Amino acid sequence: MLRGVIPILQTPFDEGGRLDFDSLRREVVHVCDARADGLCFPGFASEWWKLSSEEILQAAKTIREASSIPVIFNVTAQATHLAVEQARAFMELGCDAMMVLPPFVVPASPEAVLAHLGAVMDAAAVPQILQYSASLTGVRISIDCIRMLEAQYPQFCSIKVDFIPPGPMTSSLVAAFPPGQFTYLVGYSGLHLPDFLERGGHGMMSGAGHVKADMEAFYGLLADPVEGVAKFNRLLPLLNLEMQTIDLSIAVHKLLLKDQGVIASDCVRAPGAELDEFQRRAARAFFKQIAE
Repeated sequence: MLRGVIPILQTPFDEGGRLDFDSLRREVVHVCDARADGLCFPGFASEWWKLSSEEILQAAKTIREASSIPVIFNVTAQATHLAVEQARAFMELGCDAMMVLPPFVVPASPEAVLAHLGAVMDAAAVPQILQYSASLTGVRISIDCIRMLEAQYPQFCSIKVDFIPPGPMTSSLVAAFPPGQFTYLVGYSGLHLPDFLERGGHGMMSGAGHVKADMEAFYGLLADPVEGVAKFNRLLPLLNLEMQTIDLSIAVHKLLLKDQGVIASDCVRAPGAELDEFQRRAARAFFKQIAE
């Protein structure tokens, strides 16, 4: 299950900055209709740090009810007690798998990070993904710590590689563990997807704004790495535009979702990026080239 194209949902807000549940349902259907392999919420692409705990659970409930494909919920709470509560709540909603983001807002010792991850995994008997996001959080986790988690929690079966560049870390993980021990998913909208797949990767987590193009590029590369690069290269100008910063990526995906009639507003909760006219024009032009 934890392979293929698994978009991370953007969180739709209305013009007043309130959660727009109708748009969220349409976004879920949009991803399902694209025949994605799963979907995930919340992530950095979802503006999780701007959402209250109640909003996250309300949105998660809506997503679970609307989805016809596997649903992965991400435990982003930074306090271990709250993270365990969040994991249990996600289990009650019936998630198919869970991802866990290590604590990073306040620096913690490797032992404390390991204890946090273990507590979350212990609270949820579903397949577990470690969001290894050192490029976003600064938290590095040793191979030995990953081994300890895997030995204690058999449901721990996947690692999301949020590194820039992702290639060397992917190669290190592939070399350190037996084939089939983990599936490896790449973040950053799949910006380095060809290299990642060549090194042994299994899937990607992008946003929801261009999920069909992501599917074409990903499965094109799997079918034929040479010809697949042509499909990926059509997507690359858009990826280069959006992945300059996380905030910019969020804004671009929301613009594209609104243009496609999926969400009603491309509002980003403040503080966040606001696209200027040049960026809007470029995003739309790149997306049009992909669609054509």
